[in-house]
Amino acid sequence: MRIRLLQYFFLANALAFSSAVVSQERWFKVELSIFSNENAADRLEEQWHAERTELSYPDGLRRLNKLSDLLLADNLLANSLNTLSSEDSENKQLTPEEAQAQIRAESIAAIGPSPATNGNGFKLFDFLREDFLQLLTSESDFQQTNRTLERSSDHRLLFHGLWRQAVVQPEQSIPVYIGGGLAYGAQHELQGSLTIRFNENEDRVVIDTNLWLTEFSIVQNQDGQWSLPTIPEEAQSSSTLDSDLSYYPIQIYHMEQSREMRSAEFHYLDHPAMGVVILVEPYEIPPAPISTLGF
Repeated sequence: MRIRLLQYFFLANALAFSSAVVSQERWFKVELSIFSNENAADRLEEQWHAERTELSYPDGLRRLNKLSDLLLADNLLANSLNTLSSEDSENKQLTPEEAQAQIRAESIAAIGPSPATNGNGFKLFDFLREDFLQLLTSESDFQQTNRTLERSSDHRLLFHGLWRQAVVQPEQSIPVYIGGGLAYGAQHELQGSLTIRFNENEDRVVIDTNLWLTEFSIVQNQDGQWSLPTIPEEAQSSSTLDSDLSYYPIQIYHMEQSREMRSAEFHYLDHPAMGVVILVEPYEIPPAPISTLGF
């Protein structure tokens, strides 16, 4: 009896500790726009050397989840169904169950094994409670800012991100993959990563940027040996289109900055080739809705 009471005691304390850890998480809404400076004279204010530019992606990199990922999955399924239907119409008519089984088998054979996850398979996004999920435009505070950038002849909007996340210390922080601007095969004009974290005292949110803006050509530059790192598999997009052309980087502008920020204030990170406007605001996760299904 005493052993069982001790077990209950330790279990209760463990659950209380777990609940305390969850309640101590501080979430923020993060919104930022990254834009180019199209003035060539400004870009040449600094000297950019290939041998001094070391580019790399951090460990633990991830992409933002997007609603378009679900739409893409639906399109792939529809294409598979259409292909399967046209092929089998020449041979024999499959039942719906046989068609689904064949699609499932072909899909598994095509993508291979997937890394283990904590998820339970396909699910819809929860825009109020999920982290690192690209939110809808209706949630944006940057609509006017982005319109101004898009109308400017001196700038181009390359990337706009809007998501929520728990902000933690650097050792627990998760870097986010950034890719924007024009696509050149698997690469983009703008690439790199950024990390949102706390400072040491946890009284300021910090943004760490590791971004690069690349100029490409179909002719390889023999004078400079510019090179781009391979995009980690975790950050690759399934919507990337193959190209028959080969593209070579002929100039890279690297931006590596850190900035402490006050919440609910706009902050601007400057650079000769690009700029970042960012706003972080505290966010309280709403309680999950109570099921009314009766089970």
